[in-house]
Amino acid sequence: MRVFNRPGFVHQHTVGMDVAGREHFVFVIKGTFAFPDRAGAAPQPVADQSPLVYADELTGEPGFSATRWETDFAFRKPKCDIVLQGAAYSPGGRRVPRVQVGLRVGSWQKQFHVTGHREWRVMGPQVMTTDPYPFTRQPFGYETAFGGIDRLNPDDPKPPAYMDNPHGRGFASFRNQSKLSGQPLPNTEEVGVPVTSPYGDYRPMALGPVWRGRPDRLRLGGTYDQHWQDNVFPFLPEDFDERHYQQVGPDQQIDKPQRSLEVVILNLTPSGREAFRLPDPSLPLRLYRDWDCAFEGVLHPDTLLFDTEARRLSLVWRVQVPMKRLVTEFTEAWIGRPRPGQLRAKRTGKAYRDLTADRGRRPVDADTDTPA
Repeated sequence: MRVFNRPGFVHQHTVGMDVAGREHFVFVIKGTFAFPDRAGAAPQPVADQSPLVYADELTGEPGFSATRWETDFAFRKPKCDIVLQGAAYSPGGRRVPRVQVGLRVGSWQKQFHVTGHREWRVMGPQVMTTDPYPFTRQPFGYETAFGGIDRLNPDDPKPPAYMDNPHGRGFASFRNQSKLSGQPLPNTEEVGVPVTSPYGDYRPMALGPVWRGRPDRLRLGGTYDQHWQDNVFPFLPEDFDERHYQQVGPDQQIDKPQRSLEVVILNLTPSGREAFRLPDPSLPLRLYRDWDCAFEGVLHPDTLLFDTEARRLSLVWRVQVPMKRLVTEFTEAWIGRPRPGQLRAKRTGKAYRDLTADRGRRPVDADTDTPA
């Protein structure tokens, strides 16, 4: 497929299927921007665009660790996910035991506390916590949020797990209390809800993707029973809900941005506070089957990805177009506002090749979408 890519964003296509069993051509575009270095400036596209994530990237061993970045190839998302990975920084670089971090995008916001390292201590019948170890920088994520699997008894064939976040820390069962001393507490807490017991029911606090088996996400995946095996397989179950594709919980979902929104980042970079506006979220796109236009419209992002350590922000756009027969029927894609010459060539049935530099880049060969 020939791709005319005016913004210079990364892109790829794949095939997806809806609940009715209809195959779709899915086109995914990802644009990455650098945080501005001065107040009032806008994020600018980076020269080395972040690649698309083809498979979930984890923090450790597969099956036993949290997701750092989820694949960019979801079929369709009804809402826009807000995802952030990073670390907490103390104000002014002074060592502190605890700091409140937060992210705001438009009218949406999420805040929680990040603490230094702590451990459980068993004092007779009581379980207590050590004081947080002061820090100037403290990484966090679902692997350091409340949760985990109680493996304190090595002979237990089915150790209890905190199903909202089995990849976290701090959770334990009462029957293993005598072995609890020295076990770490989580590094994050909900504001106003301190973690004081390993047996409590706490909300794991982070800003990254939630694991696919989390109960509220798993329920959206549908029912895989005998009826499905006998009558529906290999298609999706009839009660599959596309909200399952959202990689974060409802507390990190917003309507797809139609305009540039204000962003505020609190205590997630050494400067303490960052404020800027999102890049223009509207992305024109055209898809062609030979000379016929299969899709023409303006896309809005369904995923916002913040990497505060790299000082980068990525927007992900996607579209689904029903296939008539084969994925190869789609022959051309125009990302961004088309040039007048493209429109004239298409109207007159002539071939078009972009030989002009765009945003300071070298000319782009439409057949390969690489510098000519």
